Amino acid sequence: MPDPAPPVLSVRNVHYRRGRPILQGIDWEVRPGQHWCVLGPNGCGKTSLINLITGYDSATEGVIQVGGDTFGDSDWREVRKRVGLVTNTLTTFIEPGEPVLHVISSGREAKLNLWQAPSATLKRQSCGLLKAAGCAHLKKSLWGPLSQGEKQKVLICRALMARFDVLILDEPCAGLDPVAREHFLGWMAELSTWPESPSLIMVTHHVEEILPCITHVLLLREGRVFASGLKDKVLTSAALSAVYGAPVRLNHRQGRYTLVVAG
Repeated sequence: MPDPAPPVLSVRNVHYRRGRPILQGIDWEVRPGQHWCVLGPNGCGKTSLINLITGYDSATEGVIQVGGDTFGDSDWREVRKRVGLVTNTLTTFIEPGEPVLHVISSGREAKLNLWQAPSATLKRQSCGLLKAAGCAHLKKSLWGPLSQGEKQKVLICRALMARFDVLILDEPCAGLDPVAREHFLGWMAELSTWPESPSLIMVTHHVEEILPCITHVLLLREGRVFASGLKDKVLTSAALSAVYGAPVRLNHRQGRYTLVVAG
């Protein structure tokens, strides 16, 4: 049998302290073609783990590799370029008057608020991503007036401009109404089928947002890995009850999940 493809992301024995232990002994691998959901209660370490993977903070101990590059050994600015992050905090840094095509084009060099117009080639590629996202009508729009759902799609298009190995979606449905959320999740499911799609990592509190395209789940509890692996084996009522510290029942129907708190 041929050796499996090397991981696009490897987290080995990672610890993180800030006055107190926040992450302890995290081991995790993401391989090409896998799409993950990171799930856990408030304070379990999800945000801290994402900050370490994207190079916005440094582990106290352990090794984080993206492709063949290692944080600490390789230039962290170069390693960061291989991990895309879509988070609502980005929206506060983009000027309301920035053209949508500029926002998307800026992803190629991981910059914001371009001081000069992007090239015709970048604009053409940005238009192509907008069309694929079903948002071709936004190509002449400005950032400020966009809806929350439109902004999320534009930010993902921006991330795809950089051709990341891994794309992290941090609470991508936050602020969306139920209809907008379902439309966005439908597009995310389509994105996972693109030949050029990176490995997706979705960080969420809500099992309702876990799509059929998600293949694996990482459960965190109190800064440690509670369970990690194939979705169908990890995502159970017993595991979620232990992670959230309360009896819950996980329901599964037509590829989607719901969670009911018992009693």
